[in-house]
Amino acid sequence: MSDVCECLEIQAAACRRLGSNQYADLLDAMAGDHRRGGPMVALLDGRSTRPVHDALPLRLLGLLHRAALLGRAPELAARFPSCGGDGGEIELSAALAVIARLGDETDRALARGVQTNEVGRSLCHLAIANWLPTIGVGEFDWWEVGASAGLNLSFDRFAADTGAGILGSSGSPLTFPTSMFSIPPTVRESARCIERRGCDPEPIDPATDAVTLEAFVWPDQAERRRRLLSAVEITRPLAHRVDRASADVWIAERLAEPTSRTAIAFHSIVWQYMPTDVRRRFRNSLEAAGDAGRALVWARMEPAGPHADLRADVWLDGERSRFHLADVGYHGQDFTWLERRLSD
Repeated sequence: MSDVCECLEIQAAACRRLGSNQYADLLDAMAGDHRRGGPMVALLDGRSTRPVHDALPLRLLGLLHRAALLGRAPELAARFPSCGGDGGEIELSAALAVIARLGDETDRALARGVQTNEVGRSLCHLAIANWLPTIGVGEFDWWEVGASAGLNLSFDRFAADTGAGILGSSGSPLTFPTSMFSIPPTVRESARCIERRGCDPEPIDPATDAVTLEAFVWPDQAERRRRLLSAVEITRPLAHRVDRASADVWIAERLAEPTSRTAIAFHSIVWQYMPTDVRRRFRNSLEAAGDAGRALVWARMEPAGPHADLRADVWLDGERSRFHLADVGYHGQDFTWLERRLSD
């Protein structure tokens, strides 16, 4: 089986597991077409040397959803619930017809990374801010890598109902329900975010291009879409700074800036997209700064099989400690707080 066919099958299974049967069925059809040597071969083969890691199927689906949202694919809009459609099965022939009409736009979309930075992942931000006082951190700066449009930089304007208290801003128009948690953290007074910045190779302005963000939310997932649109409305007036930069260069620049506050360097579902040399330089910069005495937390939510795990390396008072803080679904669901200190 080719890498492309395998990545279509893997993404189909992931979509079905995460509640998008509409996308799962379409991806199954695409995989079947690829196995038969159909149009999907010419469309996708050679686009990426790492189609699974580059999320090639999601690039294609984002293109199709965007066209439907913009009124350029009525045959898809008639099926996509996000466009008022009936949620029915999408024929592969309809998708291929849209791709043919889009022409060179397809090539550009398949060459660009996926822009999600799912809003549900801000449960990690809220939980980290809630946890920081337990390690002696009362104020912090938040540096987010792969921040996309910076929606999750607004995390403390969101709220999460743990069932035993609220994380974030009580009464926020974006409030995550108790059902998002399997095991919530114990709610305490959270540490306060003083400054926040992000970087992304291709940042999106939520004031002018929210449709691109919406396009990467699966069209039959109404609650995810509602959360996204709420986050856009909250974030627009805040105008967070998201720099166009490579993660390794950007983090080195941030670490060179003097400050007495603890910095939280964070990323979620980003590591797989970084080239190996960028990962190495990024990690080396953080470790060198922390080992030299910088007050620093490197927190990340990255894949760990069917879920992601939330881990943190902490440098405080000249010592390094490591934590497995939580397990969490890729869209923030099934959040399970663990707070396990790891041995070196």
